[in-house]
Amino acid sequence: MQPTIQAIVCTVDFSPFSSLVVRYGVALARQSDARLTLLHAVYNPQDGAHPMAVFERGGDLTQQTDESIQRMKALVKDTTVAFDTVVRFGDPVEETVEYVSQLPTSLVISASHGVSGFRRLFIGTVVERLTRALNCPMLVVKPDKMSPKDHFDGFRSMVIGCDRRGHWQQLTRVMPLVQHHSDVGVHLVHAMEAPLAEIWEDLDTGSYGQVQQAHQDRLNRELRDQAIQMFPEAEPLSVLVAPGDPEKMMLKAAEKYAANLIVVGVRHSGKVGRWIAGSTTEGVLRHATGCILTIPETP
Repeated sequence: MQPTIQAIVCTVDFSPFSSLVVRYGVALARQSDARLTLLHAVYNPQDGAHPMAVFERGGDLTQQTDESIQRMKALVKDTTVAFDTVVRFGDPVEETVEYVSQLPTSLVISASHGVSGFRRLFIGTVVERLTRALNCPMLVVKPDKMSPKDHFDGFRSMVIGCDRRGHWQQLTRVMPLVQHHSDVGVHLVHAMEAPLAEIWEDLDTGSYGQVQQAHQDRLNRELRDQAIQMFPEAEPLSVLVAPGDPEKMMLKAAEKYAANLIVVGVRHSGKVGRWIAGSTTEGVLRHATGCILTIPETP
């Protein structure tokens, strides 16, 4: 069995979303033995009078570090959870990836800022870049209707995107965090994007429709058997295997079951391919209304 999460890292940029990120981090750290860290990356610090990087003169970096630490501590002033604060200087994605690579099995928590248009097309968002760069799970949270005084009380319903590559099976390492309650509903979705390719060798045993249906039924049984083993306490538990677009199927299932978490795998695809067609993961990140947990493919 893969090791469970031992470290939770909240990325803090001091935007209005930061308190939401920390709220989830504190709640998940409280219900586990994982160590909580608040990480802030100062991107390209510039001298106010000259277009040059700020160097350690007159205590500039020390002052920025101290101020950032105090602002992070203010975000967790009312909690009893032990935490660390880390300030790094550089690109937020690069600094987060480099820091997390030094930790034991980790979960990164970040917030979606809803960037769209040409900025996403050419440089993407920090969250999208993180999903492609991290080799650990990442929880992406979005603004919700909870008041600032409310506490996150765990996930009650989740939709899990499944494929033949088995990303979703790595979910075992984060199950103690996402399935905190015994009555969490789990709904697995497998989209048969290219059914013809999957059943080509079986076409001589019957008509295309018959073979496709038999193949679909077989996948459904296999997936259900695996789901029962992985989520023995899930209530309710459902499995959907059907032809269709994976992003649309997951979003529709999330709406149907009032899911506040969607789990989706991350494939390390090329940048040009993403510009042309995007990816299921990034599509879910843009359009889902609840949290998204990304699981990277095994290196």
